[in-house]
Amino acid sequence: MASLFTKDTLPTTSEEAIRRFDDRYNAIIAAAAPSSWAERFVADVDAPRTTFPLSSFTSGFRETKEESGRFRGMSEKTFDVSVVEFDDGYEAKVFDLITNVFAFQRWMEVPNAFILAEARHHATQLATLLEAGTSTACKFDDVNFFSASHLSNPSDAGSSTWSNYQSGAAAPSLANIQTEMTAMRAVKDVNGKKLGVEPDEIWLPTEKFQATSDLLNQAFLASGESNYMAGKLRAVHVPELTDVNDWYLVDSKLLGAYTPMIAARYTALDSRLGLRFLDENSDFFKKTGKINASKHIWAGYGMLFPHAIRRIVGA
Repeated sequence: MASLFTKDTLPTTSEEAIRRFDDRYNAIIAAAAPSSWAERFVADVDAPRTTFPLSSFTSGFRETKEESGRFRGMSEKTFDVSVVEFDDGYEAKVFDLITNVFAFQRWMEVPNAFILAEARHHATQLATLLEAGTSTACKFDDVNFFSASHLSNPSDAGSSTWSNYQSGAAAPSLANIQTEMTAMRAVKDVNGKKLGVEPDEIWLPTEKFQATSDLLNQAFLASGESNYMAGKLRAVHVPELTDVNDWYLVDSKLLGAYTPMIAARYTALDSRLGLRFLDENSDFFKKTGKINASKHIWAGYGMLFPHAIRRIVGA
């Protein structure tokens, strides 16, 4: 009978098991982060509480009425994001780690699981913010983040309004997508002029993604005519969305200047407190014969500018 143990591949002590775990974790951290729709909104911050400016500054020329010209104020709002601690962890019997190759292989899979879990955590938190956007006040102009009455100039209550929300049920058909793209182009800057939004992504829950993606990528319609929406939008799967119907249009080119949301990740404690172990010196080991590894992260989340994203109630 073949042995289940491979002596050369197993650690000889719990200390070696922890060291090899730590080495693998650091190697994965150094590699490229997994691609995700949410990754672009994750930003490292250097303080547990960070203040983000919420200025929407767009210049516009007006006729000169006097030699000195006219000057407008550069009013600015701010938005604070505070981080909180999150953690996850795994434990293992030392006896299994030094005698059973399968147990040790599972132990060495944990570092990758931590990295993927953190990325998924950020995505889940951001998706939760999106879905609460119809009832959560937006710091930009103090109306709901998804609203049909955003102020062009949040410093002027009498300024014109614009919408990033369609509350009437509309499935992501070609005709509806075309209509909503047109509506999104009406988003205004602080001068009340069209900002120049040009949606190029459509974010979809799992239940709507495949059918909509296929619809947008087909070359011909059922009538035999060319698909007038082909190549206009990139379909993006957002598996963290819990609503099976609602969908979102996004102008990815505007996300830098008009970031809709932020996952503020505080990393100053990572080297000391981010990855923790309970080894053979711990009371935990003395009581259970186990060691464990836990990953701790500090992150905060918030909604910023509503300009580059539009929510459509689906059907």
